[in-house]
Amino acid sequence: MERSRRKIEAAALSIFTKQGYHGTSIREIADKAGFSVGNIYNHYPTKEDLFITLVRRYEERIGELRAAAFDQLDDVFQHSELERLALSIRDIVYKHPDYWRLMYIDVVEFGNKHFAHVYQGWSEQVEAILGERLRASAKRGPWGGLKPSLTFTIIYLQFFTYYLVETLFNAKRHLGVSDEEAIQQMITMMTQGIWVKRRGKAAT
Repeated sequence: MERSRRKIEAAALSIFTKQGYHGTSIREIADKAGFSVGNIYNHYPTKEDLFITLVRRYEERIGELRAAAFDQLDDVFQHSELERLALSIRDIVYKHPDYWRLMYIDVVEFGNKHFAHVYQGWSEQVEAILGERLRASAKRGPWGGLKPSLTFTIIYLQFFTYYLVETLFNAKRHLGVSDEEAIQQMITMMTQGIWVKRRGKAAT
């Protein structure tokens, strides 16, 4: 039964990400998977149930990858650690493009009905996972009253957005430089600010 469900879900994912949700029929999914329409409905009462199953399976996998990325971090606001974070996010985004395609399908066709919860309370989630490491790292540098969990969340989402534009929008080198140079520039801005004193002079 599980093998059948996986085959159906793979077929549905393939068609949903090309034609959208409303542009895809159960008949097309059944034909792609090699099952009858009735067999599809034996596993999923509705087409939306099938879509939701795809979303939840991906959410579980992406959550595992995100947790693994966070587990690698120690002094989380150090330049080297942010480089490590950026590389982890790059892998998550680049290796799972269909997850992000499903997200955009959901935004356009369902008004973000099935993904909205993913990005709610992100700062609190980060605090729960990295709390002590965030506070310890923040103590090692000038902080200016910023909230560590919120700051880290903003950095994470900036990396995520950069890689999403690069891969999903097929906008390679959209900042005009390589991934490595773009990320280095972002991290310098995040850790030192826009105005950095170099050799006694202020420079951007």
